[in-house]
Amino acid sequence: MTQQSLKNKRSEIRFRRDLISQQVEDAAIFDDEYDAKGIEEILTARMEETARKMRLLKEEGVRLSPYIEIGAERCQSSLVMENDFGATGAAVDISYDMLKSCSYYAGVFGKTKIPLRACCDVYNLPFRSNSIPFAFCYETLHHFPDLTPVIKEIHRVLSPGGYFFFDKEPYRQILHLSLYKRKKAAFRGQQAKATQLSGASKLRKISSPILFLKIRKMCDDFFSTAELNEIKYGIIENHGLSVGAWKRALGLFDEKRVELQSRAGVNTGLFGPRHSARFLKAWLFGGNITGLCRKIGSAVKDDVSLQDTTICPCCQKDKRESGLTQNGRFFSCKVCSSDFPVVDGVIFLLTPEERKKLYPEIFE
Repeated sequence: MTQQSLKNKRSEIRFRRDLISQQVEDAAIFDDEYDAKGIEEILTARMEETARKMRLLKEEGVRLSPYIEIGAERCQSSLVMENDFGATGAAVDISYDMLKSCSYYAGVFGKTKIPLRACCDVYNLPFRSNSIPFAFCYETLHHFPDLTPVIKEIHRVLSPGGYFFFDKEPYRQILHLSLYKRKKAAFRGQQAKATQLSGASKLRKISSPILFLKIRKMCDDFFSTAELNEIKYGIIENHGLSVGAWKRALGLFDEKRVELQSRAGVNTGLFGPRHSARFLKAWLFGGNITGLCRKIGSAVKDDVSLQDTTICPCCQKDKRESGLTQNGRFFSCKVCSSDFPVVDGVIFLLTPEERKKLYPEIFE
């Protein structure tokens, strides 16, 4: 099973740091990424979508607390969980800078409760086996070369009867030709650009900028490859994950409801009985995949404490599950005596060796 390299992880950290510099500190780094106002508009929409999805899950009987959010970035979804649903949980990410920005965005959106924030590695989640009733992520799993070890680790920490929800993940598009490259267009600039282009000589017959955008998007979907800043930095953007790869990785779960949402406007289930023609269209056109998976077993007890589920990442690498105690600005392991610092509200639950390699500017 292939895993992210140290270089990939460093790239994630560097890119996210530059994004925060532009979107929080107003630094001019990218001309094709959102500015502060633009990202706040996007985060508002994402938070509304999270609230809608979590409300539906709750109505289905899914227990939402305690939870862990994988690849939480700015923690906008975790802020919804804590403040709108009264849940308690942990937002985890490899990017300390993204997690740190949660305090800023909590102020922007008027949220008073902030989740536990843990800078850690998804291949070595610092939580006890069979302890977390709910885990979720958005637009995260495609940043790994192989789904299987990530899904396996999420499955490990889920309690019996626990649920894993994921959304907005891409799967491979078979009908695609890479004839040209396109830049990653910032949301706020698309409308203005379309308005200008609609008056250009080659597009005089297209009077509506909206119509131009639709045609441009259709061409981009089938004939172009995006020049993503993430790829330039060295981040994995695995949009080529096949339907089969998703099926194999999620096969670890006993119960699953997974849907392919294709560019052709045809949705179909990945598991169980399905309409052959719909599945063929979804397979050919590619799109996004979303799912809710359940680990076999009885539901967990009501007295689960997030603090009690957190374990030492050093011992975890040695296949031991040792609890942590808080001692001022550090969390300490009861068994190996390792310390894990809290910096700007973010707990570094990486091994000391990993901390130095990934964050030398803080820990060397």
